[in-house]
Amino acid sequence: MSAPFAPHRITVVVTATDGLGDAASRERVLTAAAGVVGVRQLHLGHEVNGRPHVFGLGGGVHVSLSHGRGLAALALTGLGPLGVDVEVARPVPALRMAQRWFTAAEAAWVRRRPEAERAGAFFWLWTHKEAMGKAYGTGLGRGGLARQAPLPARWPVSVGTAGPVRLFPSGAEPGLTVAAPPVRPGVTLAVAALGRHSRGAPVDVYLRPSPV
Repeated sequence: MSAPFAPHRITVVVTATDGLGDAASRERVLTAAAGVVGVRQLHLGHEVNGRPHVFGLGGGVHVSLSHGRGLAALALTGLGPLGVDVEVARPVPALRMAQRWFTAAEAAWVRRRPEAERAGAFFWLWTHKEAMGKAYGTGLGRGGLARQAPLPARWPVSVGTAGPVRLFPSGAEPGLTVAAPPVRPGVTLAVAALGRHSRGAPVDVYLRPSPV
């Protein structure tokens, strides 16, 4: 089912890309997103500053793309610059990596999780930092790893959370709003957007093809 593109909302399309290279997975998620917003085709280009740009929806549309392990996510909005990141949980030395890359408070938060939950906690922080860096257009460079990520009020985060997903202020970053829409167990998706109009914006997540 498709719906016209709503520039005052944030549309996120997630699709499986098992075994595909970056170019093929990019085309697959663009095709899925075109079906969601009801257009024939979407094409991705880049602006002079390196930011991605989408063709097929008219002007003023901001876009961000992420490749996970077996997943790709594409986010679209007319509200302002945004970033998206998707990660599939997998075994990693979460505490050691958090202590190396994150702030002391974030590393302590990972350490307080039960060992079986630390990888998920690490990827929660990582995806938010990636999404925020993409919104700023800097990635994880220029101190992006030290940028404070929001910590969830409850952990672990349930993917069955009911109710609409909306962006909320990130806390330490004025003008930046973030959200972690539920996708499915073992997958963390983070979205970040800049600009005063993005605060409280609804986030619509589409899985294409829809899981059975």
